[in-house]
Amino acid sequence: METMDNHQYTWLSEVLPPSPQRILDAGCGRGELAAELMRRGHTVTAIDISQEAVEAARAAGVPARRADITGHSGLADYDDGSLFDVIVMSLSLHHMHPLEAALDRVSGLLDEDGLLMVDEFAWDWADGAAAAWFYDTGSLLSAAGIADFPREPGRPGRDPAERWREAHGDHTPAADMIAAVAERFEVTSLRREPYLSRYIGGKVTNSSTDVVNELWRIERDRIAAGILPPTGFRLTARKM
Repeated sequence: METMDNHQYTWLSEVLPPSPQRILDAGCGRGELAAELMRRGHTVTAIDISQEAVEAARAAGVPARRADITGHSGLADYDDGSLFDVIVMSLSLHHMHPLEAALDRVSGLLDEDGLLMVDEFAWDWADGAAAAWFYDTGSLLSAAGIADFPREPGRPGRDPAERWREAHGDHTPAADMIAAVAERFEVTSLRREPYLSRYIGGKVTNSSTDVVNELWRIERDRIAAGILPPTGFRLTARKM
């Protein structure tokens, strides 16, 4: 059954070359994606700037290491420019500053004709309707006791769009990420995707696949109807 996470795995199946590939998971988080790539037979190097995330990934069986791709810290072993066939950046690039340094380093770590895969959050594509749906849905699930979603008691009249901008203003906009990738790589595919249900679904605490799937379906249907904008994108690019 399709769930919040394995729709990403479906995309990977569509665009990843056959295993084994030498893959760098840059910004691996708790290691779920790296573990899936390893399960598929790829050789995976997983890195994250957060020591807490690295420890969680290791606990999940992923041999992650702490490294900062923007400053080369922790990546001194990888300087020949021909190590990785694929670099995957899943919900990590928008946190990386400076953006240009991160992508320059990615280019240097990819083999000739290497593949860059970016699965990202496009917060700047959200409008007032998207912000309202996001906060209302998350708050309802939190009130029902099935999601660990931050609520704002005592501020019922706050503009959702204002709250959204304040929460995400330090994240790199999608337009900047896409432009920076296009300056350094040949973009081979770019498609807009749902994201709001993906975040909220990750906060569901009772492991209800039905709830997660229903969130995903509703968001996709609202996007198709033109009621909500997509707030995520998936991009593939080749090293030039």
